[in-house]
Amino acid sequence: MQPLNREWRPRHSNSPPLRRIHSDDYRYLSQQTRSLEPVPGIGEEAERSTRGPIGPEAFYPLCNAASVEDTMQASPTGRWDPLGSLGAVLQLATWLVLALYVAPIVVAAWLSWPPAAEPPFSLAWVLGWTIGQAALSATLAVAAGWPLGVLAGFYNHRFSRAAVVAALAPFMSPVVVAALGLRALYGEGGLLSSHLPWLRGLAQGWSGVVALHSYFNIGFAAAMVSASAAATERSVLEHVELLGLRGPRLWLRVLLPLTSRGALQAWGIAFLYSFTSAAPLLVAGAAYRYYTLEAWLYSLYYGFPGVSGFQGLAAILALGELGLAATFSAILLLLLARGVPSPLAARGHGLLRLGRKDWIAATLYSAAVLAYLYAPIAAIGVEAAKASLAELERLASLGPGLWGSVANSLAYAAITTLLSLVLGFVAARGRVSSITALSLIAVTPVAYGVAAVITYYRPLSSLLGPEAATIPLILLAHAAAALPLASRTLGEALARLPREITDHLLVLGLRGLRYLRHVLGSAAPAVAVAAGLSAAASLGEFGATLTVSVPRTWSLTILVYHIYGSGRYLPEASLAAIILEAMSLATIAGSIAAARKLAS
Repeated sequence: MQPLNREWRPRHSNSPPLRRIHSDDYRYLSQQTRSLEPVPGIGEEAERSTRGPIGPEAFYPLCNAASVEDTMQASPTGRWDPLGSLGAVLQLATWLVLALYVAPIVVAAWLSWPPAAEPPFSLAWVLGWTIGQAALSATLAVAAGWPLGVLAGFYNHRFSRAAVVAALAPFMSPVVVAALGLRALYGEGGLLSSHLPWLRGLAQGWSGVVALHSYFNIGFAAAMVSASAAATERSVLEHVELLGLRGPRLWLRVLLPLTSRGALQAWGIAFLYSFTSAAPLLVAGAAYRYYTLEAWLYSLYYGFPGVSGFQGLAAILALGELGLAATFSAILLLLLARGVPSPLAARGHGLLRLGRKDWIAATLYSAAVLAYLYAPIAAIGVEAAKASLAELERLASLGPGLWGSVANSLAYAAITTLLSLVLGFVAARGRVSSITALSLIAVTPVAYGVAAVITYYRPLSSLLGPEAATIPLILLAHAAAALPLASRTLGEALARLPREITDHLLVLGLRGLRYLRHVLGSAAPAVAVAAGLSAAASLGEFGATLTVSVPRTWSLTILVYHIYGSGRYLPEASLAAIILEAMSLATIAGSIAAARKLAS
């Protein structure tokens, strides 16, 4: 019997519409429920089910003695939420985290209105440059990462897959480490620019700003495209093999269109990261003409201590920046919604084969991308070879110690990962919450830090003590850094989850925590990737943690900044940065390896 292409609404008026269940589904459900005790009152339902197409209301009593109304609970928006009261609690917690992160900036902007000072720059120029450089940086990053992601996802090319994993480490690197590495290579007297002067543009001026921003996002673009490619159904690639498509025709007509959704998502997130970056502060020759709005906000907070009104102006501009980012996030999600996600099915990951010449070209391209991404890290590694571990431990004693800062970073990452997975799943289920979670990229870390110290730290320190009061503020900042990545990764997984899976879970009477566990289990590979990205985002969070932490609660990232900021211990700062890079790479590699094992 063929399934009908229309919805079935149970006779209970408050129940949601569900698809008619196929006869094979009935046999599956019968096997699952054969051991259950008969429930009085279902004879009429069973008799009617033998006379025509089977409706789902006939099986709710078989699965659970509760009624349909008890099995599913309506959300406040009128949509049915299988999580029931747990869903309401998690949704409330998600909105609470979002509100706690944004509220200090809103309060500071409200208290500072009207602005007491004029901005010391042309707002039209700064906004235009900020948007323009973000679009250019995102485009360059996707242009470099898209081919690598296609090679890693569609082809049986292990080196490309390893390159995608390795390319994610620079994405999670502290910005100060990457900027120093680029300057060591391409700046005045750099390792390469001293021999090739035309490379200096990669570390100075407007081109240095674009190069730094695109550098961070190449690996992320490759990972997003690779995940999109690996999610393609195996039958599609088998048909490609049968048709004999090869070369440019295969890429232009099949592979690139299949991964366009992942590429668009990577472009949008790279745009938001570049839009809200203060990295021009670290680029030689960028001041002040090529400062982004975020860099100007930092300067208004700390660069003009004797000028009254600039801190309030920064809070107002930060709130406006958040509004722009929310608009861009809504546009991005609207464009993604127009695409057709690939449903979960048998995957064609690594199914296509490369000829000898193509294999060599793919290897060379992957190696070139890795060389570009890891050359700055290698330059820092050369400097770290001159360091003394004993001297580094002595310098780290100003804070929690070297291994104490490592332990702090790991503890923050573990808690952040757990929070991001749960809250990211809830945020991904709603359009408004998805937009809000993605917009957290645009919340100025410096503005949050200063406003949080004013709003939260003083009452918390009187209650918990000076050191303990900083921990919730740090975790809130880390969760805000990881939540956009987790929510989008889990959102893509939920979009590909077939309706049949959720139908079966509902018919079997699963709800609440059991429903959540089974849904996340159905998308286990995406959950593993989201966990890795969340942990790496926590390891690399810098701006907000720098503002709200005290020496005993420093992470390794903050320790690197303070050692380098002294101006005399570059080798020791480089050694600490290498340790941080190794932690980030191990986290990402472990999550992707787990995702592939779960998907196999």
